[in-house]
Amino acid sequence: MKQLTLAHISDLHLSSRYYRDNIRNTKQVLEYIKALNADHILVTGDMTADGQHKDYELARSILKSFKLLDPARMSIVIGNHDIFGGIHMAEEILDFPRRCKKTAYQRKIMEFKQYFQELFQDCQFTDTQNPFPYIKPLGDLLLIGLNSVAEYSSVKNPVGSNGKVSKNQIQRLDQMLSKGEFTNHTKIVLIHHHFKKIKKSVNGTMHSIWGAVENQTMKLRSKRDLLNLFRKHSINLVVHGHLHENREYTKKGIRFMNGGGSILNNDLPQLYVNIIKITSAGVTTELRVLRSALKPLIERVDPLQIPSYISVAAS
Repeated sequence: MKQLTLAHISDLHLSSRYYRDNIRNTKQVLEYIKALNADHILVTGDMTADGQHKDYELARSILKSFKLLDPARMSIVIGNHDIFGGIHMAEEILDFPRRCKKTAYQRKIMEFKQYFQELFQDCQFTDTQNPFPYIKPLGDLLLIGLNSVAEYSSVKNPVGSNGKVSKNQIQRLDQMLSKGEFTNHTKIVLIHHHFKKIKKSVNGTMHSIWGAVENQTMKLRSKRDLLNLFRKHSINLVVHGHLHENREYTKKGIRFMNGGGSILNNDLPQLYVNIIKITSAGVTTELRVLRSALKPLIERVDPLQIPSYISVAAS
């Protein structure tokens, strides 16, 4: 097998109105990946902050400037912000569920595909009206893209951030992978939502309340069916975002790698890039920490907060 180096980032939250630092930090991360000469880049959702036309145009222009609108160089999946957007100011909180309810879910998915149409050109689908699930063969590597954003529900998904992979998606992906054509491929799944339970906060009442809210509004349903599917087809690695941290973990024998803290990190002020190397010996991972041009790198880091596969890199 030819050796491949993949770079995984997530949750860029690019916006034409908010978070101007995200634009500069995203460009810095892409410059770093370019200097690494990575073979392929994986982006696991929340490319935009609000899923608006100007946000998509901004994201597309950045990718174009780095010559990344190429299916051989980048693969992406959709995130909840790309469909429902998000809350950016306090006064938006009460109105946001109504906005989510009015969102044309399927139209937003097709809009996402249209804005990044080049990146779907080498993908295989079972339904031309739905870009997910897809499989993208890259030599002996198979990339698998899923949409984990649940449709709006006043009970199960009132603010658009909960996840669910439909039974239809799972069945169609199972059919594609059961043909036997990709049995000997290294398989990496791209999905937005996390599989790891959010830890309960011990930092006080407000943190505990917010932790309870997160637990109810950042769930991924259908995890059991997905894990069974991943085991059945010998998935080597699942990459995702959604939680704004970068960690590797294992669940039911499946390896997971979170890239959600690439640009927006809840704990530490640096930028993260997950590096995945694929050789005949298997899949190895490493977390690179960049010195942000906007924020200084912390000199001392609590080893309990940083995974053992971390390394520090100069930008």
